[in-house]
Amino acid sequence: MDRIEPAPTLLRGIGSNIAAHRRAAGVTQTDLAGRIGRSVQWVSAVEQGRRHADRLSDLLHIAAAVGCQVEDLIGRPVDTLAPGTRPRAQDVDAVRAVVLRSPMPALVGVPDQLPALEDVDARVSDAWRTWHGSSHAHSTLGAQLPQLLTDAMTVHHTAPDRRAGARVLAGAWQITRQWLHHIPDGELAWIAADRAMTAAREADDPHLIALGAWALSASYRRAGQQDEATRLCLAAADELRPRLDDSRPDTDLLAAYGMLHLAAAISAAQSDEDTRAWALHNVANGAARALGDRYHPWTMFGHGNVDIHGLAVNAELGRADDVVELSRRLNIDSVPSVERRTRVLIDTARGHVQRGEDEAAILVLLDAEEVSTDEVRDSGLVHELLRELLHRDRARARKHVQALARRIGLIAA
Repeated sequence: MDRIEPAPTLLRGIGSNIAAHRRAAGVTQTDLAGRIGRSVQWVSAVEQGRRHADRLSDLLHIAAAVGCQVEDLIGRPVDTLAPGTRPRAQDVDAVRAVVLRSPMPALVGVPDQLPALEDVDARVSDAWRTWHGSSHAHSTLGAQLPQLLTDAMTVHHTAPDRRAGARVLAGAWQITRQWLHHIPDGELAWIAADRAMTAAREADDPHLIALGAWALSASYRRAGQQDEATRLCLAAADELRPRLDDSRPDTDLLAAYGMLHLAAAISAAQSDEDTRAWALHNVANGAARALGDRYHPWTMFGHGNVDIHGLAVNAELGRADDVVELSRRLNIDSVPSVERRTRVLIDTARGHVQRGEDEAAILVLLDAEEVSTDEVRDSGLVHELLRELLHRDRARARKHVQALARRIGLIAA
């Protein structure tokens, strides 16, 4: 089979962004290497696309060294070089239009027939079931969210019980934030997370307030504010703790408490706080044991999700050997979430790429694609892993790497 030589700028991805910002700041590769504690060879390899900067802590240090934001480095402008790499743009635009109208009830409008609060609440629950249960959740929810969010705002503005309306609205904002975070559209996801928290506070619902903090922490992490994300999660957990002191705590609150600690563990790992990350993960593990076999319907917090986050912590800490070893022991089929199962496979592929095991990496990515085409196609990490695999061009992996890169729009068909 003939080799394909994709455009070098397409393969470099994040590396080309790093090089551009470094040159604009007047920083040499030698200077950058010294500032971030890496070798000149490592910096050169990343900029040339021969390896990817797989740890967020590295990107944080690089951004600080060259005077830019992390999002400037992990943006996806190169993806537009290939056709079809901005999926569901119309869906995002439709959601954006509703988000921009949301602060003014008059702009949302009142339909002739008001939606019933119970009906909208049930549709929010259905949306979460779709998110965790469908391999095409991104596509399916993209078509549903604009109307769901509009109806939730209408219920909030017109319901006799404003707190009940606020609870439904908080749920609608939460599933919208989840979708936007994975598309991804970071700015809109941040707005949705903030609106979810505002609605939760109005509802005076401790469970929704905790989930609001969990959602906001993801936006802080995406923006490179790992310490703030950790503080936010732990502050929200502190609010919940007094409610968990009795012998039979509310299961929703217990799940939220555990999920906050999992999110904080990821933030700590991204900040290279090894000991703290595992201490937080251990608290979450205790909460999962107390829940037994139950899983939270929105966050999917439970014992399997705790195990998945343990693998993710190792991945964020750059421990490729531990990632691969743990992946062999995990029973991911026990976790009732397509998105969570796909994520652990992507992290496993990340470990194989770090170890130079290209054939194993692409086989795991193909497994992930089988679980959720949407998650693989929209993952920036998958794009970076494939760029590195394309650049290395190992013969035994080549056919499958090129085929997957075409399917997700990374190289032209």
